[in-house]
Amino acid sequence: MEWIQTHTPTTAVFAGSMQLLAGVKLCTGRHVTNHPHYEDSWLRHRTHEMYKIYGCETPESMHTILKAAGATHIIVEDSICLAPPDPKHPLCRLVDIVDLHSGHLPEGGVKNTLGLQVPQHRRFCDAVRRRTKEYSRLFSLVMSNKTFRVYSLTGT
Repeated sequence: MEWIQTHTPTTAVFAGSMQLLAGVKLCTGRHVTNHPHYEDSWLRHRTHEMYKIYGCETPESMHTILKAAGATHIIVEDSICLAPPDPKHPLCRLVDIVDLHSGHLPEGGVKNTLGLQVPQHRRFCDAVRRRTKEYSRLFSLVMSNKTFRVYSLTGT
């Protein structure tokens, strides 16, 4: 939170998990793309869109989604992105829920009995960390620690 206050403009708009954005809003006063304390169908849809950072999306589609929401930065939580499957509670990770909501077959050997499709793209939150040309032209890593990675949206 201190990094956000000292290294981002007051006009910055953050996308990320609702739990984290609550802290960003409270502690920094920065704008957030989806607020965790309000609920309606529009906001629920917007939250699903923001959570696609944990789904299997192209860098271009995520950039378009985030820009449309007014985001200037995204905060990726490795505890969500890299959470291992739990055999006792299959399909309970956020990444699984995002995959299911997007019509994608979740990773981890779940049988395709629901008519889901194998994702055509890598998981965005993991792929963006590799900083390949296709990702780094749209997303610039501006802060990283053992828990979070913050990217600013770049490009058009």
